[in-house]
Amino acid sequence: MAAARLLAAALLGAVAWLAALSVAAQSPTLTVAGRDSSRTFTQQALLADPNVRSVTVADPVYRRTMTYRAIPLAALLKGIPINADDHVQARAIDNFSVSIPGRLAASADTAQVEAFVAIDDPSAPWPAIPGKRDKESAGPFYVIWQGAPSVNVSSEYWAYRLAALAVTDSPLKRWPGLAVGPDVPAGDRIRTGLDSFVAVCMACHRFNGEGEGDQGPDLGRPMNVTEYFQIPALKKLIRNPQSVRQWPDQKMPAFDQSALSDSELDAIVDWLAYKARQQRR
Repeated sequence: MAAARLLAAALLGAVAWLAALSVAAQSPTLTVAGRDSSRTFTQQALLADPNVRSVTVADPVYRRTMTYRAIPLAALLKGIPINADDHVQARAIDNFSVSIPGRLAASADTAQVEAFVAIDDPSAPWPAIPGKRDKESAGPFYVIWQGAPSVNVSSEYWAYRLAALAVTDSPLKRWPGLAVGPDVPAGDRIRTGLDSFVAVCMACHRFNGEGEGDQGPDLGRPMNVTEYFQIPALKKLIRNPQSVRQWPDQKMPAFDQSALSDSELDAIVDWLAYKARQQRR
Protein backbone atom coordinates (compact mmCIF):
# COMPACT_ATOMS: atom_id res chain seq x y z
CA MET A 1 0.00 0.00 0.00
CA ALA A 2 2.80 2.41 0.91
CA ALA A 3 4.53 1.62 -2.37
CA ALA A 4 1.29 2.27 -4.27
CA ARG A 5 0.91 5.64 -2.52
CA LEU A 6 4.49 6.57 -3.38
CA LEU A 7 3.92 5.57 -6.98
CA ALA A 8 0.71 7.63 -7.12
CA ALA A 9 2.47 10.64 -5.60
CA ALA A 10 5.30 10.30 -8.09
CA LEU A 11 2.84 10.10 -10.96
CA LEU A 12 0.97 13.17 -9.72
CA GLY A 13 4.27 15.03 -9.40
CA ALA A 14 5.25 14.08 -12.92
CA VAL A 15 1.87 15.22 -14.27
CA ALA A 16 2.21 18.55 -12.44
CA TRP A 17 5.75 19.00 -13.77
CA LEU A 18 4.63 18.25 -17.33
CA ALA A 19 1.72 20.65 -16.94
CA ALA A 20 4.09 23.37 -15.73
CA LEU A 21 6.34 22.72 -18.70
CA SER A 22 3.35 22.93 -21.03
CA VAL A 23 2.28 26.28 -19.57
CA ALA A 24 5.84 27.61 -19.84
CA ALA A 25 6.07 26.42 -23.44
CA GLN A 26 2.81 28.17 -24.31
CA SER A 27 3.74 31.40 -22.54
CA PRO A 28 4.60 34.18 -25.00
CA THR A 29 8.26 35.16 -25.04
CA LEU A 30 10.17 38.38 -25.63
CA THR A 31 13.70 38.30 -27.05
CA VAL A 32 16.09 41.14 -26.18
CA ALA A 33 19.30 41.18 -28.23
CA GLY A 34 22.52 43.12 -28.40
CA ARG A 35 25.06 42.69 -31.13
CA ASP A 36 26.78 39.75 -29.43
CA SER A 37 24.16 38.17 -27.19
CA SER A 38 20.46 37.73 -26.65
CA ARG A 39 18.11 36.83 -23.83
CA THR A 40 14.59 35.46 -23.92
CA PHE A 41 11.97 36.16 -21.27
CA THR A 42 8.63 34.45 -20.80
CA GLN A 43 5.51 36.42 -20.04
CA GLN A 44 5.31 34.81 -16.59
CA ALA A 45 8.95 35.57 -15.79
CA LEU A 46 8.52 39.23 -16.71
CA LEU A 47 5.35 39.57 -14.64
CA ALA A 48 7.28 38.17 -11.66
CA ASP A 49 10.28 40.48 -12.17
CA PRO A 50 10.85 42.79 -9.16
CA ASN A 51 11.32 45.75 -11.52
CA VAL A 52 7.70 45.50 -12.68
CA ARG A 53 5.40 48.31 -11.54
CA SER A 54 2.03 49.84 -12.35
CA VAL A 55 2.33 52.50 -15.06
CA THR A 56 -0.51 54.78 -16.13
CA VAL A 57 -0.27 56.47 -19.54
CA ALA A 58 -2.35 58.44 -22.01
CA ASP A 59 -2.36 55.66 -24.60
CA PRO A 60 -2.48 56.70 -28.31
CA VAL A 61 -3.23 53.13 -29.43
CA TYR A 62 -6.20 52.56 -27.10
CA ARG A 63 -7.05 56.29 -27.28
CA ARG A 64 -7.64 56.56 -23.55
CA THR A 65 -5.84 56.38 -20.24
CA MET A 66 -4.56 52.87 -19.53
CA THR A 67 -2.77 51.32 -16.56
CA TYR A 68 -0.32 48.50 -17.20
CA ARG A 69 2.01 46.14 -15.36
CA ALA A 70 5.29 47.18 -16.97
CA ILE A 71 9.05 46.93 -16.66
CA PRO A 72 11.41 49.79 -17.56
CA LEU A 73 12.95 49.15 -20.96
CA ALA A 74 16.30 50.28 -19.53
CA ALA A 75 16.14 47.33 -17.11
CA LEU A 76 15.69 44.89 -20.00
CA LEU A 77 18.55 46.51 -21.90
CA LYS A 78 20.88 46.58 -18.88
CA GLY A 79 24.33 45.26 -19.73
CA ILE A 80 23.81 45.66 -23.49
CA PRO A 81 26.15 48.29 -24.99
CA ILE A 82 24.25 51.06 -26.81
CA ASN A 83 26.26 53.70 -28.68
CA ALA A 84 25.14 57.31 -28.94
CA ASP A 85 23.55 56.93 -32.38
CA ASP A 86 22.34 53.33 -32.03
CA HIS A 87 18.68 52.44 -32.31
CA VAL A 88 16.56 49.70 -30.78
CA GLN A 89 14.55 47.79 -33.36
CA ALA A 90 11.17 46.77 -31.97
CA ARG A 91 9.72 43.88 -33.96
CA ALA A 92 6.15 42.65 -33.68
CA ILE A 93 4.76 39.14 -33.92
CA ASP A 94 3.76 39.78 -37.56
CA ASN A 95 7.30 41.10 -38.35
CA PHE A 96 6.20 44.76 -38.42
CA SER A 97 9.09 46.75 -36.97
CA VAL A 98 10.04 50.25 -35.93
CA SER A 99 13.45 51.72 -35.12
CA ILE A 100 13.54 53.62 -31.79
CA PRO A 101 16.48 55.93 -30.99
CA GLY A 102 18.61 54.37 -28.26
CA ARG A 103 18.83 57.72 -26.47
CA LEU A 104 15.09 57.45 -25.85
CA ALA A 105 14.82 53.72 -25.29
CA ALA A 106 17.56 53.65 -22.66
CA SER A 107 17.20 57.22 -21.37
CA ALA A 108 18.82 57.85 -18.00
CA ASP A 109 16.81 61.04 -17.50
CA THR A 110 13.52 59.44 -16.48
CA ALA A 111 12.09 62.82 -15.48
CA GLN A 112 12.14 63.69 -19.20
CA VAL A 113 11.25 60.39 -20.85
CA GLU A 114 11.04 56.75 -19.86
CA ALA A 115 10.15 53.72 -21.95
CA PHE A 116 8.53 50.61 -20.50
CA VAL A 117 7.55 47.21 -21.79
CA ALA A 118 4.00 46.51 -20.65
CA ILE A 119 3.17 42.84 -20.04
CA ASP A 120 -0.30 41.50 -20.66
CA ASP A 121 -1.48 39.57 -17.59
CA PRO A 122 -3.48 36.45 -18.56
CA SER A 123 -5.52 36.87 -15.37
CA ALA A 124 -6.63 40.34 -16.48
CA PRO A 125 -6.14 40.47 -20.26
CA TRP A 126 -6.10 43.72 -22.17
CA PRO A 127 -9.05 44.65 -24.39
CA ALA A 128 -9.03 44.59 -28.18
CA ILE A 129 -7.42 47.56 -29.90
CA PRO A 130 -10.17 49.94 -31.09
CA GLY A 131 -10.80 49.84 -34.83
CA LYS A 132 -8.75 46.69 -35.50
CA ARG A 133 -10.60 44.10 -37.55
CA ASP A 134 -8.84 41.18 -35.89
CA LYS A 135 -10.20 42.20 -32.44
CA GLU A 136 -6.84 41.37 -30.85
CA SER A 137 -5.23 43.27 -27.99
CA ALA A 138 -1.86 45.05 -27.93
CA GLY A 139 -0.33 42.07 -26.12
CA PRO A 140 1.53 40.07 -25.22
CA PHE A 141 4.11 42.88 -24.87
CA TYR A 142 3.87 46.56 -25.70
CA VAL A 143 6.34 49.47 -25.61
CA ILE A 144 4.72 52.38 -23.73
CA TRP A 145 6.07 55.81 -22.74
CA GLN A 146 5.96 58.36 -19.96
CA GLY A 147 7.56 61.75 -20.50
CA ALA A 148 7.56 65.48 -20.09
CA PRO A 149 5.30 67.38 -22.54
CA SER A 150 8.39 68.91 -24.15
CA VAL A 151 9.72 65.49 -25.23
CA ASN A 152 8.50 64.35 -28.63
CA VAL A 153 7.93 60.58 -28.76
CA SER A 154 6.59 59.39 -32.10
CA SER A 155 3.30 57.52 -31.93
CA GLU A 156 5.06 54.82 -33.99
CA TYR A 157 7.33 54.13 -31.00
CA TRP A 158 4.32 52.72 -29.12
CA ALA A 159 5.17 49.29 -30.51
CA TYR A 160 2.48 46.74 -29.68
CA ARG A 161 2.20 42.96 -30.15
CA LEU A 162 5.91 42.99 -29.49
CA ALA A 163 8.05 39.88 -30.04
CA ALA A 164 11.66 41.14 -29.99
CA LEU A 165 13.95 44.09 -29.28
CA ALA A 166 17.40 44.35 -30.84
CA VAL A 167 20.12 47.00 -30.72
CA THR A 168 21.06 48.06 -34.26
CA ASP A 169 22.85 50.79 -36.16
CA SER A 170 20.86 53.92 -36.86
CA PRO A 171 18.63 53.95 -39.98
CA LEU A 172 21.01 56.39 -41.69
CA LYS A 173 23.91 53.98 -41.21
CA ARG A 174 21.83 51.05 -42.42
CA TRP A 175 20.30 52.93 -45.33
CA PRO A 176 22.60 55.82 -46.33
CA GLY A 177 20.47 56.58 -49.39
CA LEU A 178 18.07 58.40 -47.07
CA ALA A 179 20.62 61.05 -46.14
CA VAL A 180 20.68 64.63 -47.35
CA GLY A 181 23.77 66.22 -48.88
CA PRO A 182 26.27 68.51 -47.16
CA ASP A 183 24.79 71.42 -49.12
CA VAL A 184 21.75 71.35 -46.78
CA PRO A 185 22.49 73.53 -43.74
CA ALA A 186 22.16 72.22 -40.19
CA GLY A 187 18.70 72.95 -38.88
CA ASP A 188 17.18 73.20 -42.36
CA ARG A 189 13.60 71.94 -42.63
CA ILE A 190 14.74 69.25 -45.06
CA ARG A 191 16.86 67.71 -42.31
CA THR A 192 13.94 67.96 -39.90
CA GLY A 193 11.83 66.23 -42.54
CA LEU A 194 14.27 63.33 -42.75
CA ASP A 195 14.11 62.90 -38.97
CA SER A 196 10.30 62.95 -39.06
CA PHE A 197 10.19 60.50 -41.99
CA VAL A 198 12.36 58.05 -40.03
CA ALA A 199 10.26 58.47 -36.88
CA VAL A 200 6.77 58.43 -38.39
CA CYS A 201 6.79 56.92 -41.89
CA MET A 202 9.59 54.41 -42.10
CA ALA A 203 7.93 51.68 -40.08
CA CYS A 204 5.51 51.19 -43.00
CA HIS A 205 7.21 52.70 -46.07
CA ARG A 206 10.52 52.22 -47.82
CA PHE A 207 12.15 54.94 -49.87
CA ASN A 208 13.96 53.89 -53.06
CA GLY A 209 14.23 50.42 -51.57
CA GLU A 210 15.83 51.74 -48.38
CA GLY A 211 14.32 50.38 -45.17
CA GLU A 212 12.31 47.28 -44.38
CA GLY A 213 8.74 48.60 -44.11
CA ASP A 214 6.26 46.62 -46.20
CA GLN A 215 2.86 47.81 -44.95
CA GLY A 216 2.63 50.59 -47.56
CA PRO A 217 4.14 51.48 -50.94
CA ASP A 218 7.70 52.62 -51.54
CA LEU A 219 7.55 56.44 -51.60
CA GLY A 220 10.46 56.80 -54.03
CA ARG A 221 9.97 54.00 -56.56
CA PRO A 222 9.24 53.93 -59.40
CA MET A 223 8.40 57.63 -58.98
CA ASN A 224 8.80 59.95 -56.03
CA VAL A 225 5.40 60.52 -54.44
CA THR A 226 5.76 64.32 -54.84
CA GLU A 227 5.88 63.83 -58.62
CA TYR A 228 2.43 62.31 -58.97
CA PHE A 229 0.55 63.99 -56.10
CA GLN A 230 -0.26 67.66 -55.90
CA ILE A 231 1.39 68.83 -52.67
CA PRO A 232 -1.87 69.92 -50.92
CA ALA A 233 -3.42 66.53 -51.75
CA LEU A 234 -0.32 64.68 -50.54
CA LYS A 235 -0.41 66.52 -47.21
CA LYS A 236 -4.10 65.75 -46.87
CA LEU A 237 -3.42 62.08 -47.65
CA ILE A 238 -0.72 61.87 -44.98
CA ARG A 239 -2.91 63.68 -42.45
CA ASN A 240 -5.97 61.49 -43.06
CA PRO A 241 -5.80 58.94 -45.91
CA GLN A 242 -9.54 58.25 -45.94
CA SER A 243 -10.24 61.90 -46.69
CA VAL A 244 -8.51 61.46 -50.06
CA ARG A 245 -9.11 57.87 -51.11
CA GLN A 246 -10.25 54.54 -49.72
CA TRP A 247 -9.24 51.03 -50.67
CA PRO A 248 -9.72 47.48 -49.37
CA ASP A 249 -7.51 46.49 -46.45
CA GLN A 250 -6.50 50.10 -45.87
CA LYS A 251 -3.95 50.17 -43.05
CA MET A 252 -2.59 53.71 -42.89
CA PRO A 253 -4.01 55.58 -39.90
CA ALA A 254 -4.85 59.26 -39.64
CA PHE A 255 -2.20 61.42 -37.93
CA ASP A 256 -3.64 64.19 -35.80
CA GLN A 257 -1.67 67.17 -34.49
CA SER A 258 -0.49 65.24 -31.42
CA ALA A 259 1.06 62.56 -33.64
CA LEU A 260 2.31 64.81 -36.45
CA SER A 261 2.36 68.59 -36.26
CA ASP A 262 1.82 70.79 -39.31
CA SER A 263 5.49 71.81 -39.26
CA GLU A 264 6.60 68.14 -39.18
CA LEU A 265 4.21 67.31 -42.03
CA ASP A 266 5.54 70.21 -44.10
CA ALA A 267 9.12 69.10 -43.38
CA ILE A 268 8.46 65.50 -44.51
CA VAL A 269 7.07 66.76 -47.82
CA ASP A 270 10.08 69.09 -48.20
CA TRP A 271 12.44 66.14 -47.70
CA LEU A 272 10.52 64.02 -50.23
CA ALA A 273 10.65 66.87 -52.77
CA TYR A 274 14.37 67.36 -52.11
CA LYS A 275 15.00 63.66 -52.81
CA ALA A 276 13.00 63.98 -56.04
CA ARG A 277 15.24 66.84 -57.15
CA GLN A 278 18.32 64.75 -56.30
CA GLN A 279 17.05 61.91 -58.50
CA ARG A 280 16.53 64.24 -61.45
CA ARG A 281 20.13 65.50 -61.41
